[in-house]
Amino acid sequence: MADGVKLSEWSADDIEEMIRENYADIFRYCFWRTKQQSDAEDLTQETFLRFINSLSHYSDRGKPKALLYTIARNLCINWHNRMKLLPLSDEALENISFVEADKEAEIANRLTLHKYMNRLPKDQQEILMLRYYLELQVNEIAKTLGISRFTVMYRLRTAMKNLRQDIRKGGSGF
Repeated sequence: MADGVKLSEWSADDIEEMIRENYADIFRYCFWRTKQQSDAEDLTQETFLRFINSLSHYSDRGKPKALLYTIARNLCINWHNRMKLLPLSDEALENISFVEADKEAEIANRLTLHKYMNRLPKDQQEILMLRYYLELQVNEIAKTLGISRFTVMYRLRTAMKNLRQDIRKGGSGF
């Protein structure tokens, strides 16, 4: 990508590369938030459309990836407010994995972890998702959520502590 070039000066190739590099992660984030593939696809497309439309007036404060996640997050919040979804069901969890059969133990562990994560408050679920599933840096999470780095670190510690306690109570093999 065009390092050192302002976003407003990016070429079509730079924008295409940004989309290629981040599309799957933004989709996974939207899918995690919506639990519906078609809605996640729509929200992902809308995220990139809004990103492209914002290039002309973006003031280059931070990384473009943080802007993408901020847009995706806001779109998902708006979608959620309209849909008022219920938590992900056990059936839906079992239908999500598209992995080979030889990874059954890994799938079982992920499903168990996902069940425990669903018990956490939404803000704790989101911060764990951004950090450990989407592998965003603390600074990127702070920009995405509009909070300080210290708040991100505190919330991560709290979420991990709550997750560990819940897992221990449940007697899981983690």
